[in-house]
Amino acid sequence: MERAQALAPLVERYRDEGEQQRRLPAPVAQAMRDAHLFSLWMPRALGGAQVDIETSVRVTEALSRQDGSAGWNSMIAGNTSVLWGYIPHEAAARCIKGDPSTVLAGTVGGGGDATAPGGGVAVPEPGGYRLTGRWAFASGCHQADWLVANGRIMDGDEARRTPEGAIGLFSFVLPLEDCRILDTWYTTGMRGTGSHHFEASDVPIPEDLVFSSINPEPRQPGILYSTARTTPWAPNIAACALGIARDAIDSFLEIAAGKPAARNRASLRDRETIHERVGKVEARLRSARAFLLETVRDVDAFINRDEDVPDELAALTRCAASNATASAVAVVDTMFTSAGSSSVYATSRLDRCFRDVHMVTQHAVGGLAGFTIAGRYFMGLGLPRG
Repeated sequence: MERAQALAPLVERYRDEGEQQRRLPAPVAQAMRDAHLFSLWMPRALGGAQVDIETSVRVTEALSRQDGSAGWNSMIAGNTSVLWGYIPHEAAARCIKGDPSTVLAGTVGGGGDATAPGGGVAVPEPGGYRLTGRWAFASGCHQADWLVANGRIMDGDEARRTPEGAIGLFSFVLPLEDCRILDTWYTTGMRGTGSHHFEASDVPIPEDLVFSSINPEPRQPGILYSTARTTPWAPNIAACALGIARDAIDSFLEIAAGKPAARNRASLRDRETIHERVGKVEARLRSARAFLLETVRDVDAFINRDEDVPDELAALTRCAASNATASAVAVVDTMFTSAGSSSVYATSRLDRCFRDVHMVTQHAVGGLAGFTIAGRYFMGLGLPRG
């Protein structure tokens, strides 16, 4: 937390540059790498911090309060660093080479085939595979050392299947230099995350750098690597929204303190309706944050005892994460509206908060889907796996 908070002056200096470059500016990326903020869940056995979930959530929230894109880059790299736990120790150590700041980016979503964007096709060869494909949403790819990508394995004309008979989906870890980053990240918000597409063509992948995307076998000790990935991932993503919402409140209060009265209306600072709105957004944000941290602490307790996370708690965690995101969006929207015309300029922090927080809602894991998943569980229909 101290290292994350100490970055605030540097992040502030390069906020606008990140928007223009559509990636994390190099000085910020290097400072975050030096502070080991891209690999918080790398296994301890590989030299990583393997922090508890609450620590990661708090770091993500603190960085997102400085800039949503900075928080997102730390969060997504941290989430992806869990994947080192699915690779045999010797293979992971070969990739990391003793450097706990090693960055793994890429995507574990999508499947596809040679004609379908969002996935890849692997052909077996002695000792491994040859991978070709194109993948989206590789946040932080520019500062990565390795990229992970999903795809099917083709045995002749047939896709390899799971023991249950379904077409298998596999994840492949490949060096950044074997990939080509495509300039595709033109978005409404989170512009500084550098979440571009990337592609690879006939890249050799050793067999020990491949694992099941749906049911990966944990290769490192600890419940963090054997529990469903969505359990730690969802609150970490929601923490981005919480940090952005806190920035929105701070930014609004700064505007309200200096914005004079207009025509026959009192200044923002003197309006009772504004007082009520500020009180309500504080209550909503703090309540959502408390619910999220409560569930995260409970999950951490199971991890620390090396016990499986119960399905009920996993469902509550998804619910708390979606509630945090939805509440953060409502807070930002209220602050954006309350500031009036001061919000509409691209130079306004509230404009950035508005655009960035709405991007969080679109994430398949950390957005609003957790409400549905939790509701399904509470109605006795169980949890989806994976």
